[in-house]
Amino acid sequence: MIYYIAVSRYIARNYERFRDSFPGGKGEGRVMFVMTYKMEEEKHEKNRRTARIIAAIAVTLAGAIVASLATDTSSAWYESLTLSPLQPPPWAFAAVWTVLYVLIAVSFALVVSKRRVCGAAVVGYVVNLVLNALWSPVFFLAYMPGPALVVMIALIVNLVILMRNVSAVSRPAFYMLVPYIVWLGIATILNVSVIVLN
Repeated sequence: MIYYIAVSRYIARNYERFRDSFPGGKGEGRVMFVMTYKMEEEKHEKNRRTARIIAAIAVTLAGAIVASLATDTSSAWYESLTLSPLQPPPWAFAAVWTVLYVLIAVSFALVVSKRRVCGAAVVGYVVNLVLNALWSPVFFLAYMPGPALVVMIALIVNLVILMRNVSAVSRPAFYMLVPYIVWLGIATILNVSVIVLN
């Protein structure tokens, strides 16, 4: 970024010399100069978009790894719980969350790939991933379903706001978050059932 700005300023300061250096006179030189400048600008914008997409995927992956490492369905505490008859088996949770994290990553990438990035949406994704990663250690490692429910509610509120912001930027990115909020609704019911039944 700093290099790009420096080069742009250098070209701007030396416009006359760059313009006259092209063959065909000043008129053609002016056209060539503008075309070259625009090509460099487009190349830089493409690089910035690629960097933002990689960052979005990396942040999502980090959140998924933290949540996965903190999830322990084989602990003595978890196995001693009275669970709802609607409770899916552990493998189902892993499968569903894998799909959801892929959808979140793609949704995030679509939003940051825009020329004008919505800052509120980016913050929303990051906060959402942090809250999502926080739920697992609170529930599975700290053995606190009550506080975990508070985290879940905050997560849903954040997601509703996030989806509103995303809908104004990218409809495909918005639709990719729909299965996520449906699953959080199911997870909330299961969280409540653990509190009630135990």
